[in-house]
Amino acid sequence: MFIILLLLGSIILLYLFGRKSHEYWAKRNVQTGKITPIFGDNIHLILGRESPSEMVQRIYNKVPDVRYIGVYQFLTPALFLRSPDIIKEVCVKDFDHFLNHKGFVADGVEELWSKNLFALKGQSWKNMRSVLSPSFTTFQKKSENIIEVEFKDAFTRYTNDVIASTAFGIQVDSLEDRNNEFYLMGREASDFSTFRRKCVFFAYQLIPTITKFFRVPLFGEKLRSFFINLVKETIKIREEQNIKRPDMLGLLIEARKGKHNVQTTDEVKDASFAAVEEHLAMDEAAQNLTDMDIASQVFVFFLGGFETVSTAMCFMAYELAVNPDIQKKLIEEIDQNKPQKGPLSYETLNNMNYLDMVVSESLRKWPINIATDRLVTKSYTIEPKLPGEKPVQLEKDIMIIIPSFAIHRDPQYYEDPEKFNPQRFSPENRKKIDPYTYIPFGVGPRNCIGSRFALLEMKAVFFSLLSSFEIVPVEKTMIPLKTSRTSLTLTSKNGFTMGLKKRN
Repeated sequence: MFIILLLLGSIILLYLFGRKSHEYWAKRNVQTGKITPIFGDNIHLILGRESPSEMVQRIYNKVPDVRYIGVYQFLTPALFLRSPDIIKEVCVKDFDHFLNHKGFVADGVEELWSKNLFALKGQSWKNMRSVLSPSFTTFQKKSENIIEVEFKDAFTRYTNDVIASTAFGIQVDSLEDRNNEFYLMGREASDFSTFRRKCVFFAYQLIPTITKFFRVPLFGEKLRSFFINLVKETIKIREEQNIKRPDMLGLLIEARKGKHNVQTTDEVKDASFAAVEEHLAMDEAAQNLTDMDIASQVFVFFLGGFETVSTAMCFMAYELAVNPDIQKKLIEEIDQNKPQKGPLSYETLNNMNYLDMVVSESLRKWPINIATDRLVTKSYTIEPKLPGEKPVQLEKDIMIIIPSFAIHRDPQYYEDPEKFNPQRFSPENRKKIDPYTYIPFGVGPRNCIGSRFALLEMKAVFFSLLSSFEIVPVEKTMIPLKTSRTSLTLTSKNGFTMGLKKRN
């Protein structure tokens, strides 16, 4: 009986504490809509009733005609932005008040994660950004006319091999050697659908002090040791034998020696609409990079390329399969740009206008990063602009959420947003798009450093693929596509199975 009373009392106290915590935005005259005690806005995600993208869309739509909404990640308040003008203020104009991301892993708990560019804060982030900024045929053997392919598996293996080469300087062929250790470790690192990984992720949000005290790791020891030892051993061999390679690992090794050349974005001629630019003109900082610093940067570069770019390719392949008229037009442009001899040049690929339009539209409809965040680093006031608004004081450490998925599907910015329409990004239509309503790679100085790399990778894959094949729906293709409610990232509920039809 005592245990039952104790449990009941604990639940009541937690409920009352939760209600008090959820009064934060009401006291500041910020609308929130309906909030679930203790769970805040996360209850449907926790129960598997909605996917992360559906949660973002629901929050975005629950209080219309406002510039921002107060939300709660369990008991933690955050401000959800809905208006491009306020996104510009937070991410660019007043960036010095919002320098950092909110790290979901406590400092010192998971070094492989907490030392990477995304998680670093303040001057440490600026220094590392300045170091990293410059860096950036198997199916033909089959005889069938239409080859059924699980595109997520195929694209993940391709991106695995690209990152293995460009980040680590390692050559692997994951389409042929399907169980190579590098691929298996990458698949384990990027899998956030397991029960344990989900529990750890939500524990970081709900009880951060406890997870930090007990040093609850995000990754297993085998995975952590594999990447750390791989980097340390490679560095040792390269330094002992004076080996220099133009990959990310080589760049960081040279930076540690003080031989780092900063390249400005003006030197990169890039016609891609989705590419982001560097906003900070930073001086070279004296770097004291440890092997762990280097391992963390290379690991997160690998993780981003392994999972997010391959998923972006899958969504684009799906849209081409279900929109054959668009695919036909893209194939015509590819055929017109095939080199007569020699390899495809960077300039040719980068100047293919319709290919860029298709990629840009795919990233609008399916932005892999469905939302990004900023952390208030020094107090800030949002001044009123609309009728009924009052000044909102944002205290230090309050999180700001920028819902790119929902903004990209807002009909006031994109007519008929559910339709896949590359014409939105034609040269004559691009100038009509508010840049703060198109943010597949984030916005402002803390945008995605790998946008050009990702765009080049996507364009090269589809140029090669569509040179020989058409992508077609098969019996297993889910039409219309539904997003997964079991994954913490944006992906399809039933995978991406489609067919490759050989072209004449």
